[in-house]
Amino acid sequence: MNLLNEIVQIISAVGFPIVAALGCAYFVKWQYEQNSKQVEEMRKEHKEEVSKMTEALNNNTLALQKLIDKLSGE
Repeated sequence: MNLLNEIVQIISAVGFPIVAALGCAYFVKWQYEQNSKQVEEMRKEHKEEVSKMTEALNNNTLALQKLIDKLSGE
């Protein structure tokens, strides 16, 4: 109940709009941090996917080059 009393005292001292604005600002900050973490995880996953795709493309290029070499040798 101590926290509730402190909140009531703050509201009565500075007014509801100011407390509401501070609460909204805290929520926006928290949401931004959560979004940043999520974007960072997605970026890492994408980097891994692109790396695997690049490796597969290079392997396919080598296979095609070997086929071309065999067909040209005949």
